[in-house]
Amino acid sequence: MKVLLSSAAERDVKRALDYYLREAGAEVADDFIDRLEAKLDRIKTNPEMCRVVAKDLRSAELDRYPYSIVYRIVNKSLIRVTTVRHHKQHPDFGLRR
Repeated sequence: MKVLLSSAAERDVKRALDYYLREAGAEVADDFIDRLEAKLDRIKTNPEMCRVVAKDLRSAELDRYPYSIVYRIVNKSLIRVTTVRHHKQHPDFGLRR
């Protein structure tokens, strides 16, 4: 199964990465990316493991960091990540992407 990030989700990740680089340093930023990639691999292995948050969207909590990955199962071979949102953002943030 393939996982694709929308351009909006890529911007979300870049924003979070820039924040961690600026505020906590490269080691924390690298750990954030490692944990994001690990969670995406788990989603790829079992896409239906996460809770449904709206219609066809699911949400996975990122380990150790206050972020959720919002995604949709497009078909048997594709998962599309629409949003990577911080827990302080409104729960509806990114659901219409």
